Amino acid sequence: MKQATSKSSKKTWQRFIPLLVLAGGLVAILYGLDAYGISFDAQFWVRLADNYQAISDWIAGNVVLASLGFFALYTVAVAFSVPGALFLTLTAGALFGWLAGVIVISAATCGATVVFLAARGALADVLARSSSAFIGKVKAGFDTSPFFWLLALRLMPVAPFWAVNIIPGLLGMRLLPYAGATALGIIPGSMVYVYAGIGFAEILAQGRAPDISNLTDHRIFGPLLALSLLALLPAIVRTIQKGRKA
Repeated sequence: MKQATSKSSKKTWQRFIPLLVLAGGLVAILYGLDAYGISFDAQFWVRLADNYQAISDWIAGNVVLASLGFFALYTVAVAFSVPGALFLTLTAGALFGWLAGVIVISAATCGATVVFLAARGALADVLARSSSAFIGKVKAGFDTSPFFWLLALRLMPVAPFWAVNIIPGLLGMRLLPYAGATALGIIPGSMVYVYAGIGFAEILAQGRAPDISNLTDHRIFGPLLALSLLALLPAIVRTIQKGRKA
């Protein structure tokens, strides 16, 4: 009996290894960025402007290699929840044009899926065995229409991306609906910033750093928030219908 309990405890601990790897990787990446003086701020755009022409010329002659390299970089950044995805999306638009949309959406979906699988493997069973009435209600509401709930969360510009990667894993959502809702939900926001990045290309080509302060304008976030609320309607309707049947 003790041996079975010991094996069960060991198996439970092993489930946390992927999450620990992601957490440790984030710490290592942040330390490396700090050690080399790399930061996602105004100076980032100054350095990019100084080297923009050389980088653009190299990408033009190595489109496939550059695209795969940026895809890998973006996937790792999302998987390890590194702050600065907005800067990477804008940079992708400035360097790759509309091709950046494909790179960013596919890479963000892959990176988010890595976090989702790690969270689901480590914590979904723990949450399922929880006796908390609040957690039970949250899970019951989410289970009525997980695809639309996640789609709305992805569309919301105020929801932290890393948190939305983890929550569906905790609630035991299936992989394919998660990946589908993630890919679909990040399209509007990603394309807005890719388009902004494309607009930055001309400024960077002149050796000047663009001003990104306008990207926090309500005229950008307003439509995205309205779209997220629209996506939430089917989930709300299904929840109400299920409550009435009960």
